[in-house]
Amino acid sequence: MRSSRRAVLGVFALTALGALPTWAQSTWPDKPVRLVVPWAPGGITDILGRVMAQKLGASFGQPFVVDNKGGASGNIGAEYVAKASADGYTLMLTNPGAFATNQYLYRDMKYRPDDFAPIILIAQFPNALMIHKDLPVKSVAELIDYAKKNPTALNGGSSGAGSSGHLSLEMFKSMTGAPVQNIFYKGAAPTKTDLASGRIQMVIDNIPGYMSELQSGAVRLLAVGTRKRLSSYPDTPTLDEAGVKGYESSVWYAMAAPKGTSSSIIQRVNAAAQAALQAPDVQERIKQLQGIVMGGAPGDASRFFAEESQRWKGIIEKTGAKIE
Repeated sequence: MRSSRRAVLGVFALTALGALPTWAQSTWPDKPVRLVVPWAPGGITDILGRVMAQKLGASFGQPFVVDNKGGASGNIGAEYVAKASADGYTLMLTNPGAFATNQYLYRDMKYRPDDFAPIILIAQFPNALMIHKDLPVKSVAELIDYAKKNPTALNGGSSGAGSSGHLSLEMFKSMTGAPVQNIFYKGAAPTKTDLASGRIQMVIDNIPGYMSELQSGAVRLLAVGTRKRLSSYPDTPTLDEAGVKGYESSVWYAMAAPKGTSSSIIQRVNAAAQAALQAPDVQERIKQLQGIVMGGAPGDASRFFAEESQRWKGIIEKTGAKIE
């Protein structure tokens, strides 16, 4: 990961609330706030949304209600937020789709990344290459060789077209020449069910969603998508170490509001979210999920979105990934 992108990882100093206008502090929020999660319940997006909603609700004294609006790789929920009133009562927590990748995948997208006002980066999670236990390979090199010798044998899965798993697998195929059929599921749950049962043979996806399958032995971890080995899996090589030079894949999550939302509200939510990310229970929960706490100011999120947008634009153009 380049140093300019590393800089946003970690915890930044809290925004000073005293500089905010008195009216902004006293009038918002005076009713429940909707936190849109543009994905189905049960995945990491939903888990993080509920963790942050609980903390923000406690901080502001008003409920922050998670509203799952899944579909179209997050586009349905993102479009809803983009078109919502910029009054601070509709916010969004989601992954790179809305902020970086979907604009290059969909021909007819009814919103743009600049329709949002960035609030804060929440956390980053490494992707990993995982395979069904009975696949007769013990390394990435053996997997690539097996795929090339058996060009119709491998089916990969991802939790929807345009998802991190979809793009990560397409990047792997492009860099290795391994023929793998990418099958799209409606969410993470059916993807891991079919990997555990052997209906598909591999995924490149977030480790947390597959913990029970990894622990049971139904799924094997072959390599991780980070630049360095994970401390929790020190014996598992990175894909770069395993021969896929330059491979890097992770998924990150961030909060945003509709464009035009008051900067005072953006700053207040940022400060409360930053405090939440510093809370020991939140840090422990993210650590349990194999994630890295991010945080930072709204400007840090904006710069990170721009960097990731350019990085994935190149990857999507190279792989030819498109969604009709």
